[in-house]
Amino acid sequence: MKYKKFVLIIFFLSIIASGCKGNNEPVDSDTPAVSETFILPTAQINNSDKSFLAPCNLISLAEMETIFQESPLFITEENGGCVVRNQWDTRSIWFSIFQGEQALPAMQWHTKNLIAGWTEQRFNTLVEEILSNESNQSLEALQESRLVLYEELEYRWERYFTFGDFAYWILNPRAFLGVFDVIEGDMYFQIGYSGFLAAQIQSPIEDLSKKILERLPDQFFVDFDFPEETNEEATTNDELQSNIPEIIDITRSSQEIYFGDLCAGETTTIRVQIGNYDAIDNVYLVYRLLSSEESNDNWQTIFMNQLTPDTWEIVISAESSFLTYQLVNASQVEYSVAIIYGVNNVLRSTSFRDITVLQCRQ
Repeated sequence: MKYKKFVLIIFFLSIIASGCKGNNEPVDSDTPAVSETFILPTAQINNSDKSFLAPCNLISLAEMETIFQESPLFITEENGGCVVRNQWDTRSIWFSIFQGEQALPAMQWHTKNLIAGWTEQRFNTLVEEILSNESNQSLEALQESRLVLYEELEYRWERYFTFGDFAYWILNPRAFLGVFDVIEGDMYFQIGYSGFLAAQIQSPIEDLSKKILERLPDQFFVDFDFPEETNEEATTNDELQSNIPEIIDITRSSQEIYFGDLCAGETTTIRVQIGNYDAIDNVYLVYRLLSSEESNDNWQTIFMNQLTPDTWEIVISAESSFLTYQLVNASQVEYSVAIIYGVNNVLRSTSFRDITVLQCRQ
């Protein structure tokens, strides 16, 4: 009997030992390892199937340094997106991406942000018309309808057919500013840059966009509520108010310039004096020629020359500044001055029509 009990004890111990051994063996898995560079958080939002997405986790510092060709860089999450800046804050790349029920509110909120800092009422009216139009309640319709707003803000755009379902490059070369605006399915993606030359940065931006979209989970949610007041408006009203330049005075050396053979007085110098100039990146003149016979209403843009930190000027010539226009006696020059400050903000003066182009008669 004792011998049988001893055998039973040995038997049970062997079972227990084999069970413990099985628990200590590694479990095979076909799940690939997640890259340490691009860690996608898996926290659940409202018990849904969507993963919380931190946009800055979709890029790496190394690849941004390759694009910027400089270091150090500073990466921060702002307004539900990701912003990368250089140490002097003269160049930046930013992007945001929203899916599903967040996509349309994101595009609507961004549309309001486009006119932050502009004081002209016509821009507010145009935005209200775009957003209140019942036909613009889809991503595709709203994306297309606001191209008019970009045009009013001095951007030019072109359709890009080899990316996403609907994509546009929207550029303001004078301000070294550009936006790549993309719709893919129920997803709205925008990536932009400031401080770069368009010809040099567009291809890297397209490559980076492809990488970002490839790294996305199937379903995601960005933890950002779209405020009624735009971030730019709040910033302008608070901490950046003291950094906004001020146009103190705009003068011209002559209100009449002449064209024709052997003529004097062919030029006038437009000079602008600017207060609070520390944040200025560049100053340019926007102008066109108006006459009873002039059908070309395109605006011309030329960068002004800096004389002192607070004084910029440009020389306008009747013979060389209006080559794309038809010179007609008594034509008027319509112009305004625009200031680029804080990398991608624009301050524009009111328009003037106080310079007349006259034909020289001797």
